[in-house]
Amino acid sequence: MEKKKVSKKNWIPVASFVGFLFIMTSIVGYYFSNYIIHFRLSENLKIENNSKALKFLLNPPAAIYRKYYFFDVQNSVEVLNGKKPILIEKGPYTYRVEWHRKIENFLDKDKLNYSQSTKIYFEPSLSKGNQSDVITFLNIPAIGMINKKNMETIAVFLMEHFDTELFIKRTIKELISGYDDPLMELKKKNNGKFSIVKDNGTEWQSFVIDTGFIDPLNIGKVFSWNGLKKLNYWNSEKANQISGTDGTFYPPYLNRSSIIESYSPEMCRSYGLEYLRDNEINGVKTYDFHFPSDLFSASKLEQEGFCDGKCLGNGVLNISSCYGGVSGFISQPHFLNADEKFIQSINGLEPNKEIHDFLIHFEPTTGVPVAGNVRLQINFYLEPNQDIDLLKNIQPVLLPVIWFDEEIKLDLQTTEELSKVAFYVRLVTIIPVSMVSTGILLILVSSFFLLRNSRNQLNNKNAKKKIYLAEEARLFTNEQN
Repeated sequence: MEKKKVSKKNWIPVASFVGFLFIMTSIVGYYFSNYIIHFRLSENLKIENNSKALKFLLNPPAAIYRKYYFFDVQNSVEVLNGKKPILIEKGPYTYRVEWHRKIENFLDKDKLNYSQSTKIYFEPSLSKGNQSDVITFLNIPAIGMINKKNMETIAVFLMEHFDTELFIKRTIKELISGYDDPLMELKKKNNGKFSIVKDNGTEWQSFVIDTGFIDPLNIGKVFSWNGLKKLNYWNSEKANQISGTDGTFYPPYLNRSSIIESYSPEMCRSYGLEYLRDNEINGVKTYDFHFPSDLFSASKLEQEGFCDGKCLGNGVLNISSCYGGVSGFISQPHFLNADEKFIQSINGLEPNKEIHDFLIHFEPTTGVPVAGNVRLQINFYLEPNQDIDLLKNIQPVLLPVIWFDEEIKLDLQTTEELSKVAFYVRLVTIIPVSMVSTGILLILVSSFFLLRNSRNQLNNKNAKKKIYLAEEARLFTNEQN
């Protein structure tokens, strides 16, 4: 018995059905796969006993180096007589950073209390210079004494007694590790030593953070710092809020419109990072986030309540209130994004966005920072004071003393794991899109052939009708003849 031949027309509804099936399957698969990925990420991001996230917190799989750049004052005597400071940048003096963290306790499933200390180790091979290098540096303890309210008379007496100078010569090691200072000894602080690095190796920070147990988007968010749920440095509730993460964890599922908030004890405030560009680091596609150019704008600082005392202009933040009244200011290195007046008041500054911007590279799905450069500059405001001989003739100037670049890079193994996660996420997106495209294509092709066949059938009917009419006309003509 011969098999019946399948009509060519039969494949059209089959193709349409297959196309529809592709589309429905891809939609269901997309949402199901996304659910699975989000579920797995949420589970892995929870900070709990023996979890990957806890291990990441206690021992970040990253190389961390802090590069210090010091400003060597070339004309200290002339500065005292009212001349513009001439600075030469020295460095980088590079130190390997080790974070030592210990868990104090889990306050609840969603709250973790940990303490942290930081230890640094000099790396000569990564440095441009030695710790024995001598530079002329601002006498910061003296500035601290001068800035103390209602203590000018005592400050004058003490500085004359100790033959204090405004600029001193010290080695890099002394500035980093500490040197004996009579004014610090009188204050009975730090065993009479002054150091640029705050409490190297001493526990001084305590964080209570969100574990992400209830909501992974909240992982790392700070509930309190050193026992404080809000700060008391600034002039508004908003400015004193401790918001954002501790800088170890960041929320997952970032997009280009995200604002990433963190709390910085060094800056005495919370801050936000904004999207800059797409990038790729060691094979991992990243979103790069950086400081907004107006983060330290004077109008914004004043409006938000950060202008305590002197708000000198755009690009600098007065941190005197949280550093014991010393006239300290934070800025970006070389006054990047600051008023031109600050740059012009100093010889030796050249702001460059490529090497001075605060920048972090995030893998957007997990929110993990693949690499980053935390860059900040410390400055002190000097102004004339007729009661103090050292300051009688000085011109008002915001003097940079040091800037640092804390460079962080995840290790290769963690980067490869992130690359795999990113690949699977892209795969989950690409496969359903491909299936939808294939399904639509099948439906369009089958629709095209269906329309073509319908048109052919219509044309055939029309042709038959014309033949029939022609035949009728011929017969009618013959009958007439």
